[in-house]
Amino acid sequence: MFLILTILIMEILGGAEIDIFVPSFPDLQKTFNLSPFMVELTLGVNLTAHCVTSLLVGNLGDKFGRRPVIIWGLCIFIVGCIACIFSTNYWQLLMGRFLQGIGISAPVVLSYIVLADKYSTEKQQQLMGALNGALTLGMAFAPVVGSYVNMFFHWQGNFVLLLLLSVVCLVLGFVFLPKGVKNPHVSLSLKEYKPVLHSREAFYYISTLILLLQAYWVFIGMSPILYMEDLGVSLRDFGFYQGALAIIFSIGSFSSGVFLRKFGQKRCFFFSVGILGVFTFGMFLISFLKVTNPNIITAVMLLQSIGVTMPINILWPLMLEILPNGKGRLAAVTVASRLIVTALCLQTASYLYDGTLRSLGLSIGILMILNFITGYKLFQNYRVFDKKVDEIPQERVG
Repeated sequence: MFLILTILIMEILGGAEIDIFVPSFPDLQKTFNLSPFMVELTLGVNLTAHCVTSLLVGNLGDKFGRRPVIIWGLCIFIVGCIACIFSTNYWQLLMGRFLQGIGISAPVVLSYIVLADKYSTEKQQQLMGALNGALTLGMAFAPVVGSYVNMFFHWQGNFVLLLLLSVVCLVLGFVFLPKGVKNPHVSLSLKEYKPVLHSREAFYYISTLILLLQAYWVFIGMSPILYMEDLGVSLRDFGFYQGALAIIFSIGSFSSGVFLRKFGQKRCFFFSVGILGVFTFGMFLISFLKVTNPNIITAVMLLQSIGVTMPINILWPLMLEILPNGKGRLAAVTVASRLIVTALCLQTASYLYDGTLRSLGLSIGILMILNFITGYKLFQNYRVFDKKVDEIPQERVG
């Protein structure tokens, strides 16, 4: 129980690093006189550092075990938080965000793997629903909290919150994380990633999982500028719009275990795909119509929050079983690839942004179409639902 709680809080830290910080974007723009591109770069530099470090973290986690790598990562993240809090100019802030990106990679890549080492794939799918539900419930309040903290303590206050949360994670990690699986034969060379990079099955799994969440992250990254700067939404109200997306995702995640047991993976998965299809059509429609009502825009985005729940909970544990002895490297490649794609998509969306929903909505719609293509290829070439997940051999915590 305490292990699951520890993993949960670390996952919350990984999500809160962005969700608490995003409402500070308009304040940062005014404080440092930044363009939309420059303020989005505070996300981009963080995601880039996170991405590059993730590949090293994957090897380290497989070689030395998950616990020591996570502990060192949290220590670096804490240093990054302190650097951000005391930043006096934009470039110091970027350096702090860079250090945060380096540090957060370890808990983000390896915390879930701690559970994957211990539990069967079927159990992981149930746990993942509960973890994602609790995680996103916390994330739902993060933008609300971030908005109010920014109102009373300015943008530095949100970094203080991240600092406190990371210290809690560090203490819990020392006490409850097991030593776990070690594989001294794994080298730190990037050549260790060849089995992952040469696997077409891994490519389709990773591509599908990455693109499933791109619509959400692009929208979350650009929504402060769209809602507050161009649609006139107040800082007080903005957190509730953004939080609604996370609340719906949370409810879907909590209930996913029940639906999976009652209806099975296949029905749940393809029902969710249908919802994502409706979302994609709706996003193209309101984009072409140049809708300016934040309630309508949020309602359409809620369909995406509902639709991605089941596919993520089902596909992630299945993907880790492609290489049972290389789960850290699989997770690292997935996280690194997701961060690269997210950083590129955010910077592209900010560059193309014209002050309306149209450019943002079209970008989101195109990402969803690419997601459907990779998902189709995955199911066309591999018998995803024919695997007996409860019979796949697992690594155990030593």
